[in-house]
Amino acid sequence: MKARTILLVTGVAAVIAVAVFVAARTPWVRSWFARNSENPAEIERATNAALTNHRPADAAAGYPQWRGAGHAGVAPAGSFRTDWDQNPPKQLWRTPVGGGYGSCAVVGGRLYVQDRQGENERVVCLDAETGRLVWEHSYPSGQAGKDRTYAIGPRATPTVTGNWVFTVGGAGKLLAIEVTGDRPGVRWEHDLIAEFNADLPQWGVACSPLLLDEMVVVQPGGKGAAVVAFDKASGAVKWRAGSNPPGYSSPVAATIGGLETVFAFLGDALLAVRASDGKVMSEYKWETEYKGNIATPLVIDNEYVFISSAYNMGCALLRAERKGDEVALVRVYEQRRSGFANHHATSVYKDKHLFGIDGTQGSGGLKCVALMTGKAVPDWEAREIGQASLILAGEHLILQTARGDLCLVEASPKEYTLVSRLKKVLTGNNNWATPTLVNGRLYVRDEEKVICFDVRP
Repeated sequence: MKARTILLVTGVAAVIAVAVFVAARTPWVRSWFARNSENPAEIERATNAALTNHRPADAAAGYPQWRGAGHAGVAPAGSFRTDWDQNPPKQLWRTPVGGGYGSCAVVGGRLYVQDRQGENERVVCLDAETGRLVWEHSYPSGQAGKDRTYAIGPRATPTVTGNWVFTVGGAGKLLAIEVTGDRPGVRWEHDLIAEFNADLPQWGVACSPLLLDEMVVVQPGGKGAAVVAFDKASGAVKWRAGSNPPGYSSPVAATIGGLETVFAFLGDALLAVRASDGKVMSEYKWETEYKGNIATPLVIDNEYVFISSAYNMGCALLRAERKGDEVALVRVYEQRRSGFANHHATSVYKDKHLFGIDGTQGSGGLKCVALMTGKAVPDWEAREIGQASLILAGEHLILQTARGDLCLVEASPKEYTLVSRLKKVLTGNNNWATPTLVNGRLYVRDEEKVICFDVRP
C-alpha cells in the first residue's frame, strides 16, 4: 500500500512538473507573469534626444508602398481640406474589387491594389483620377491562411518603383511585375511557403515587400530563411537570415550609424539584419501569443525602434547603436500586459508622441502615448473609435475604422479633438486597410470596392 502511495504521489508530481514546464513555454502564460521594465539611463538619454518628425515625401513621390515613402505612415506633402462636417468629402469614383485587407499604393497617377476573385488573386492597376481599370494580373492561389473565416484575400500592399510592381499574395506568392506601356508581365516569382519550407500562418502571409537598393526583402519565416532578400532584376536569392517563425509584420530599413539595417518583426522576435549580407546582428525576443506580431516596427531618427503587439503583450522602445560592423539593440523600456498594444494598425509618430490604436479586436481605441516612456497621455483617449487604421497627414490623423467610418482627428498630444466622423463610408466589419492620401485625393478600400474622395482645398 505504501509503495502504491509513493508511486501515485510521484506520478502526480511528474504530471504537475510537465504541466508547469509546458505552461512556462506558452507565450500567454509568460506574458501573464511579465513585468514592466525600464532602463533609467536610456530613458533619460531618449528624453534629452533632439528627435525630429518624419518629413513628408515630396508630392511627386506619392505613396508607393506600405506606409508610404518612408514607411512611417505619413502622407506625402500637399494640402487638403479639414472642414469635413461643413463640406463633406465628395466621392469622385468607386470601382469594384474583391476581398483583401491590403492598402492602396498610389504613384504616378496610378493606384495599385490586390484582391481575390474566386480561386484567383489579382494585382490591379487603376487610373488614380478616374478609377478606370488600366491593367490586371490574375493568378491561381491557395487559401490565404489556415483560418477560412479571414481568408478573403491578400493582406499586403504593392511596392511600386518605376515600371516595376512587387506583390506578396495571401498564400505566399511573391511576384515581380514589369509593366511595358499598360501591359504587365511577370518577370520572376517565388512561392515563399514551398521554397523556404515555411509554415503558412494561421491568418495568411501578410508582409509587404521592402525595396532596398537593388534588393527586394520579404519575411517567409522558414528555417534559415526567416528573412530573404532577392535581386530586384533577376529574382535570384541574395541572402537568407534567421530561423524565426513568420508573423504578420513587414520589414523596414534604416541607416544606423551609416550601416544599412533591415528590421524584421517575426513571430517571436525583432531582428536587426545587416542589409549587405544578411547577417543577423541582433535579436530582441518578443514572443507573442498566436505569433501575433502584426504592427510594423517604427524607426525614429535612425536610432530608436518602437514595437508593439496585442494578445497580452504590450510595447517596447529600443535604441539601435552601431558597434563596429554590427548594430546592437539596447532596451529603453518594456511596457507589458497593460502597455500600449497595437493589434492590426501600426502607430504614427509626431512630436515625441505616438498616436495609435490600443487593444485587441472588438475593443481598444485611439490613444496618444509618450514615446520616451510608453505611457498614455492622461485623458487622451477615444474608445468610441474602436479598431481602426490611420495615417498622419500634416497636423491631422486620418482614420479608417474597422466598421467603415472615416475620422479626422487633430494630431496634438495636448488634447483629443475629433474634427469629423463620416459614418459607414465602407461596408463590412473588418476594414483593416490603411487610408491613402495623395494630392488631395483620399483612397480607401473594403472587400467590395475602392473609393476615391476629393478633399482638395
